[in-house]
Amino acid sequence: MAKKPAGPPDSSAPVTVPSDFPAVVPRDLHPTSDIRFVIHELGKLTSQVERLVTDVEGHGKKIGEVKDAITFVKGAIWVVGGVIALLGVVFGLIMSGKVSIAFH
Repeated sequence: MAKKPAGPPDSSAPVTVPSDFPAVVPRDLHPTSDIRFVIHELGKLTSQVERLVTDVEGHGKKIGEVKDAITFVKGAIWVVGGVIALLGVVFGLIMSGKVSIAFH
């Protein structure tokens, strides 16, 4: 069985305040060498992020050039296809006899 929790302290007991406190040198929350390490690593990370930003900007320009080249090729395909279709129609009309071209 579970024990009953202890009740509130007896209010009639006298409260004593310690007269001597332990004399211990407080420890550093963050050792200096750790902070230097973090600052060093943060500097390296910052330089790598700057390099990444530069690389991404370069890739953006390259992607723009590829996009322009693709647009040009698509336009050229449409023009060549239109010319071939037009020549096919003219050739078909000539071969069907609806249009006669006399060469003298």
